[in-house]
Amino acid sequence: GSMDPKDFLREAQIMKNLRHPKLIQLYAVCTLEDPIYIITELMSYGSLLEYLQKDAGSQIFLPHQVDMAAQVASGMAYLESQNYIHRDLAARNVLVGEHSVYKVADFGLARVENENVYEARPETKLPVKWTAPEAIRYNKFSIKSDVWSFGILLFEIITYGKMPYAG
Repeated sequence: GSMDPKDFLREAQIMKNLRHPKLIQLYAVCTLEDPIYIITELMSYGSLLEYLQKDAGSQIFLPHQVDMAAQVASGMAYLESQNYIHRDLAARNVLVGEHSVYKVADFGLARVENENVYEARPETKLPVKWTAPEAIRYNKFSIKSDVWSFGILLFEIITYGKMPYAG
């Protein structure tokens, strides 16, 4: 989908300030003319969601899945240490690179955490199945709501990319 240029640049600003081996690395932003480009490191296998669905258990087994979860947890722990709330952690927003490297990406909804809670605007579209109940009900996000999303991500990892709460 298309993104407002201001949101696009805000995401790039967040990415520029965050440096960790388990977060997608920003290399450059080109804003001279439309469209605006964000250039990141190449993660050649795409999203974790597609990667899991394509494999469906043929070569990815529990030890690999535990490693995926641990790498994502490492990136998310760093985000928390920098007072960021991701707000959209899901397999579709984790990228897969060579040599079983998994990195958190898509900081489009990320926010700096003040007073440990971020209040979303009412018109903000939320990924409901990955969002903590209190975040949906009260529009309040914290590191705890990212932990909830991590739990849903674990479900995605263990089921090879099945939709949470299907049916």
